[in-house]
Amino acid sequence: MRRLPVLFTLWFAVLCGCASLEVPPDSTYPFRASIAGSATIQGRDLSFDGALAVNSPEQGFAQVYGPGGVVAYSVGITESEVRIHDLWGRALRQYSVPLDQFLGLVAGEPPDMRYLWKRSLDGHTVVTYTWGTLVVDRNLLPHEIHVKGDPRLDVRFVQEGNTITLLMNRGSDRLRLVLDVIQGGRWMQGP
Repeated sequence: MRRLPVLFTLWFAVLCGCASLEVPPDSTYPFRASIAGSATIQGRDLSFDGALAVNSPEQGFAQVYGPGGVVAYSVGITESEVRIHDLWGRALRQYSVPLDQFLGLVAGEPPDMRYLWKRSLDGHTVVTYTWGTLVVDRNLLPHEIHVKGDPRLDVRFVQEGNTITLLMNRGSDRLRLVLDVIQGGRWMQGP
């Protein structure tokens, strides 16, 4: 019985996490990029062009262009909610994203939350959180993310100059998103 408080304290410490990844304050936001993407969603292939603006790790906005550069869809992202609207502003769909600071990762900033543990692997650092794992390089730029869930979300970040390619898999859905950085972000610090 005497060990019960000690075990409870250890268990609570593991659940709360021990530390967070520290990145120096800089001009990450606003982060702006042009986007080009292709996807297979529910067995349907599509491709698109657009623009992305990220104001914070939890908030951003994207526009998807149709023929002639007219905005066909707008996508608002606040924390873990994604809302898609048509040309006239009518709500089409709403999604829940399993990680509320995903936009910060798109801008090159790791989540500002406590992790459970981290370890080195092949020149990268693997950071384990309660929601999944994040793999970062020596500059703490995202390399991979694996989010638990049903279905699981896997994302790879590939950098070539100021072009960032995100390769996302969630169940049978696939998305390839190419970002050409216009302003902000942490991507010019590495790989």
